[in-house]
Amino acid sequence: MASRIRSFADFVTSWTRLLQASDANQPILPDITVLKGILQGVVEELKVITARQDAYRASLLTDAARQKELMVQGRDAAIQLRAVIVSHLGPRNPKLAEFRMRYLGKPVRKGEDLKAKDKPKASETPEPPTSEAA
Repeated sequence: MASRIRSFADFVTSWTRLLQASDANQPILPDITVLKGILQGVVEELKVITARQDAYRASLLTDAARQKELMVQGRDAAIQLRAVIVSHLGPRNPKLAEFRMRYLGKPVRKGEDLKAKDKPKASETPEPPTSEAA
């Protein structure tokens, strides 16, 4: 053998070639049918398992693609459902919290908001200067 057998495929290929060579040289070999039968059974079962694994991998790929499609559809449906709920209940309804959606607080009149901004806070009022130089 020229190189070391390391991979699964190398083993199966090597065993298949061994079986083919033993079939071709059947007349000069002693009765090895029992051993050939065992090896043939192992190789066939490995091929079945490999085919099953390949089918499983293929189904994983198609399932992953379908999962991506469903994620897009789900996001779109959730956006539409949230929009309908907000339009039905109103954007200021606290019931929106049950749907884990933000709601606006109570409306504030602009006049009241401006008056609150014009009044200085207690900490911001200037203190009269004191003279300590006296």
